[in-house]
Amino acid sequence: MTWTIAVGIKQVPDADEVGIDPDTGRLDRANAPAVMNGPDRHALEAALTIRDRVGGEVIAMTMGPPNATSVLEEAVAVGCDDAVLISDRAFAGSDTWPTSLTLARAAEALEADVVVCGEETTDSSTGQVPPGIAAHNGWAQLTYVEAVDPRPGERRLAARRDVEGGYELVAAELPVVVAVAFGEFDPRPAGLHRKIYGENDFEPTVWDAETLGIEEEVGLDVSPTSVGRMETVDPVERRSEVVDDVDDLAAAMTEVEA
Repeated sequence: MTWTIAVGIKQVPDADEVGIDPDTGRLDRANAPAVMNGPDRHALEAALTIRDRVGGEVIAMTMGPPNATSVLEEAVAVGCDDAVLISDRAFAGSDTWPTSLTLARAAEALEADVVVCGEETTDSSTGQVPPGIAAHNGWAQLTYVEAVDPRPGERRLAARRDVEGGYELVAAELPVVVAVAFGEFDPRPAGLHRKIYGENDFEPTVWDAETLGIEEEVGLDVSPTSVGRMETVDPVERRSEVVDDVDDLAAAMTEVEA
């Protein structure tokens, strides 16, 4: 039996160019180019790797405004078989709780065997959404995954995950949510014909809150957390001193501790 693999991707402000709005103290998303979240590129490669091993299809899904279609087109260009845009004004202001609920319901609607996500997004860096998807659906989860070993005969996904001081080998029965460690999967380039198709002919499926049956469970009002403001911090001035003699080093360290 082949697997259906959903991969969560997100459109985020370019981290190299995003700033903070001086009036609101929040990320100024409007004046930074929108790009695919970096860790999600590695999640996309992990999803395609699983498909290459077991067959089936990879379906990209993103929750965002209509212009988030661009990251879905990019995912299709790289190799995704299909994509879903989850877009609705009702989602505005959603924190990680309703966001993970929305993606969980989408994964159920896709009848996904595996959901693959990046470990975090560069615009918030909470790392809460992948475990949230698993929690909402009551599915197994594998986090900080740096290699995958699908076992279709067992209906399980084995993985190597990063832990402090080394790694561990784990396995989970399907369905499972996988959070991929950033930098562990080398993203493949887009093929020319797939890129032309993605940019010119592809149209994603579009779902809203009503389609997923969650009209009353998303948005700012049901979000338990919010960012009040952000502030930039000036770099701390640092000084260094080269010490060649061991006794001088000990004296310098004692002086610092004092």
